[in-house]
Amino acid sequence: MYLSSRFASAAFVLSLLLGAGPLLAQTDFQAEQDAQIKRVEVALSRINLEQQSVYQQFQMIQDLQRNAMLRSYQSTQVYTPPPAPPNYDDEVRKRRAEEARLEGYVGELDRLYARYRELEEQKRPLLDELSELALRRR
Repeated sequence: MYLSSRFASAAFVLSLLLGAGPLLAQTDFQAEQDAQIKRVEVALSRINLEQQSVYQQFQMIQDLQRNAMLRSYQSTQVYTPPPAPPNYDDEVRKRRAEEARLEGYVGELDRLYARYRELEEQKRPLLDELSELALRRR
């Protein structure tokens, strides 16, 4: 009787261990999936932060451009002759500097917009991967 109860105990322990094998493998798989999801979320977070920064820069440059154009427009609307006639070369230099500044704003806006779109393209596969991982997790 002692031998049969000992055998039954050993068989019970062995069945528990064998039954726990798939459970342990499943938790390892789930832990790996969780780690993968975390990596994707961190990458998405980094891209979102950079995108937010690019968007804020875009808005600032847009405001600078708008203000420069408004100043230029307002200066043509109100004309009061100066006490002495302006130097032609100085006026041409000012106008060219203002045009160069406006062109610089346009170039910077184009660059920032392209970077924003590039970041959006980097996000797309990560979002797809995150969706796929979430579906597999269920």
